[in-house]
Amino acid sequence: MYKKKIIPGGKNLISDVDGILVGNAEDDQLQTGLTYIKFEKKFSASAYVYGGATASREIDLLQPERTIRYIDGISLSGGSVFGLSAGSEYVDILSEESRGFKIKNSNISIPIVPCASIYDLNTKNNKSINGELYRYLAKSAYKNANKHFILGNTGAGIGAKAGIFKGGLGSASISIDNDYTIGAITIVNSLGSPFVDNTGILYSGLYEMNGEMGDNINSNYKNFAKYSFNYKIKNNTKLKSDLTSKENTTISVIATNIELNKLDLYKIAKMCTSGLSRAIQPVGTPMDGDIIFVVSSNEKKLNINEYNITQIGSLASDTLTRAVGRAVFSAIQ
Repeated sequence: MYKKKIIPGGKNLISDVDGILVGNAEDDQLQTGLTYIKFEKKFSASAYVYGGATASREIDLLQPERTIRYIDGISLSGGSVFGLSAGSEYVDILSEESRGFKIKNSNISIPIVPCASIYDLNTKNNKSINGELYRYLAKSAYKNANKHFILGNTGAGIGAKAGIFKGGLGSASISIDNDYTIGAITIVNSLGSPFVDNTGILYSGLYEMNGEMGDNINSNYKNFAKYSFNYKIKNNTKLKSDLTSKENTTISVIATNIELNKLDLYKIAKMCTSGLSRAIQPVGTPMDGDIIFVVSSNEKKLNINEYNITQIGSLASDTLTRAVGRAVFSAIQ
């Protein structure tokens, strides 16, 4: 697939993929928000549901056997099912712009905006959270979408937790031979932990590029000298305090400019579960609502075969691992 070099993209964000903008909006007092992945051109899409407790909308349309190939944006939000209301606002905005699936022999457009939400409700904010809040935030996120955005405690990640630690929004990208691009964005609100117990070492630190996680391994390697795995130690996860919690989700989007059909996108989405499992322990549990979207602008042609799909999926997985690490690193700074 590639001959020369793989380096982080210019911004090291999913927006390094041409045609993608990201908008964030949040309510600081309620500690909830949303993140909108805005498309400036056509993107084909698929998705894989990894967790057992999802809050989502329009996911079934993205399965390989379904008719719809292209989508018009992706909504990632807090608020569990209430946050899915943001999708309705995006649909209304896009409809006014005549964006969406064109109905034959008519001037009707049907915008397709898949949605996924994390659970960030708590005893302090749940009485004030409703669908109207997220429709309001959606307008702001849509308007401020651009190529540059901050990581950590922002957008849909403002109220997130990763195990017992602060979670948040993370993103990363790679450039392959200055031609192909793969980017990832994720909202980390996991049951599992992103850290090796009692070490300060991020599981994703092994994939760090150019100090993007604060040189995590080198900064904490001495703490690893006496480490010994123990099945009884789960201090950093939510398992120790609550064995019944279903208030966890890591929702992610992978984007590329490589031309891929819907089945290929689905295969890559499945492969990217390994990107999560390398960064969070445990992940994809019955108490998580993990979803991975994969989208493509189809601008760069490549001979697609089993070998190249494997290469793309592997690189996408690595990029998602890095995005998770950057989310946590940025959130706890």
